Amino acid sequence: MGASIRRRVALILGLGAMQALAVVRAQALPDLPVYGDALESGFQDWGWATRDLANTSPVHSGTHSIRFVPSQWQGLYFARNTPLAVQDFEGLRVFVHGGGSGTQQVRVFLGLGNDWADLGTLEGFIGGGAIPANAWGEAWVPFQDVDLPSGEFDGIVLLADVAGSQPAIYVDDLVLVGGEPPVVAPVQVSVNVAGTRRPVSPEIYGVNFGSDAQHAALRYPFRRWGGNRTSRYNFQFDADNTGMDWFFQHIAQGDGSNLPNDSTANRFIDATRVHGGQALVTVPTLGWVARDSRNKAWSYSIAKYGPQTGNECSYFGANPPSWCSADSGNGECVNGSGPNCVGGFIVGNDPLDTSKPAPVQYAADWVTHLHARHGAAAQGGVRYFALDNEPMLWYDTHRDVHPQPAGYDEVWQRGRDRAQAIKAVEPDAVIFGPVTWGWCDFWTSSKDAVLGDCFDGPDRAAHGGTGFVQWYLQQSCATPDSGGGPLVDVLDLHYYPEGVAGLDNDTGAGEAPEVQNRRLRSLRELYDPGWTAESWISQTDYPIVNLIPRARALIQQHCPAMKLAITEYKWGPDDGISGALAQAEALAIFAREGVDYAARWVAPEDGTLAEDAFRMYLDWDGQHARVLGDSVPATTSEPDKVNAYAIDQASGPLFVLLFNHQRQPREVTVTVGGVDRAVRRFRLDANGYAQVPGALAVGGGAIHLAAVPGFSAELLVVERGVPANPDAVFADGFESSQP
Repeated sequence: MGASIRRRVALILGLGAMQALAVVRAQALPDLPVYGDALESGFQDWGWATRDLANTSPVHSGTHSIRFVPSQWQGLYFARNTPLAVQDFEGLRVFVHGGGSGTQQVRVFLGLGNDWADLGTLEGFIGGGAIPANAWGEAWVPFQDVDLPSGEFDGIVLLADVAGSQPAIYVDDLVLVGGEPPVVAPVQVSVNVAGTRRPVSPEIYGVNFGSDAQHAALRYPFRRWGGNRTSRYNFQFDADNTGMDWFFQHIAQGDGSNLPNDSTANRFIDATRVHGGQALVTVPTLGWVARDSRNKAWSYSIAKYGPQTGNECSYFGANPPSWCSADSGNGECVNGSGPNCVGGFIVGNDPLDTSKPAPVQYAADWVTHLHARHGAAAQGGVRYFALDNEPMLWYDTHRDVHPQPAGYDEVWQRGRDRAQAIKAVEPDAVIFGPVTWGWCDFWTSSKDAVLGDCFDGPDRAAHGGTGFVQWYLQQSCATPDSGGGPLVDVLDLHYYPEGVAGLDNDTGAGEAPEVQNRRLRSLRELYDPGWTAESWISQTDYPIVNLIPRARALIQQHCPAMKLAITEYKWGPDDGISGALAQAEALAIFAREGVDYAARWVAPEDGTLAEDAFRMYLDWDGQHARVLGDSVPATTSEPDKVNAYAIDQASGPLFVLLFNHQRQPREVTVTVGGVDRAVRRFRLDANGYAQVPGALAVGGGAIHLAAVPGFSAELLVVERGVPANPDAVFADGFESSQP
């Protein structure tokens, strides 16, 4: 027992701390029974093997044991709703009886959701190395080097280690043996205000859309008018097309009054500007926009094109709303159901059913209108323009007008022509492109992706084997605008963490413990050159994303005048705590890594934890003060358990941001050389965002926090010119000395 305790302490503290072990050893934690004569409280039977948890003979003690047939990869699975910390237990003790034969093969696992750690063969933990016949043997399974990144488990599994049949075994008296609590040293954070400084762009704190009320409260500096529907926006009739998101329908927006001046797009721009924000307007390059009408229409009429697998009314089941259109099909069909059905999709539909051609002149006309309506870009008018939305997905999202996948040349040429038209009208325009959808089109085109490889293929080969984003940067700098700069000013990327992207619900799977842990780890995809994505990306040619440094390096190499934007991303549910923490930390990462513009898809719902994540940066004091300045180096002794970031205002406060990824509180000491000044403390946790009352211990250039709660983010505001004495601290409204 002592050896494993020493091993854990050495990992936590380093070998030098072992000298103090004798004086810090604590009382052993209690054992936790799993099965005696029945499953103990807190455990559930999730097994999928032939089993009997009330077997009466043989038994090791008491009146019952478990009969288990370990055949065909079947297993016993003892699950808990509440995870346990691996570090709280020395191991698992279990008694096993091999029946009349013995020598069965069984493996032992600890699991957290879909993450399982293989501890080894059960027989390997029994004296003699085999499950005994006609006798009970004691297996001692130590918890050493358990490979669970979270350090927690919510299940114990005994799994048949063969594909064939084996005789039954009997299991009794399973106990998790309590260990001595590990010695946990304070996390040491060091901030170097004299280190390399990188200005933080205020426009990384942006969103897509969002309510006007929320914008009035938070004053987002950057709001994007984007997404699939904007690819076919008709600014004159204030109408768009929903594409595959909703039955490929032509839909009118707003109330239709005083068009085009009072269109929803113009109202969005007005609402953004009134609170000092900048709007990013998506300009269609697809070649089609919604037709000149405010009447509802759809691309896949069942009456016109034949039977389809769904329609707008069938979507709602037995009680569809009165406004739905049963003729509005989904464009999908069963092969052989009609002449327009090919490969499971309706083909040969007429784009004019919902849309009209939108040549290059359409872009020029809209920018001319925006210039007249809002003024010139240099005088506060619309300045930012994006070249459509995710063009490498047009063949899917807008297949009713663009059924063929786009390639390198089409995306570049369509965007180039419209960028030139925009800048001819508005010379001060800032152009964003190519607006990728994710990791695949960072590397190649949809022409290649539809052939089965979204990282390589004949289209990439035809462009010198160069990845699409790199090639696009080369074209941008090889095609200067009239001022000599790149035609496209900002490299615009979208990115979602694939391992958790579909788990956005606020309860259940979206905030299951293993998902929470994986979500916070997945932030490393944004910046860590040694981190392999925990998703399908890990099985590709490019398993390490390292998105922001990779993109910045390509910009520096091929078009250093360009800036970097991530105009769609989302890391979790609006009202889940791990989603909120991931959102808050993503903003800190954007600041540290030098992103110029960012916009979450979409703005958080009003009153949610994710909204509070933005509040921590945009309204940290309740008076619209913002976390801005220069990013300066911040290091932590336990990276990715308690992460740290720092932003310094040369003539204002120093902001230190701490993120505790663990479920248990951690003691933290923040060292900032020569800082003996007042510190205000704010916290984002499951209760929301608020100032933390109580005085902090400040002195000798260090800030001591007795406990940063588990799953929380802390904002420390170090005030310049305010001495760290009790009067100064309590003058900020602190009332007691609380952690």
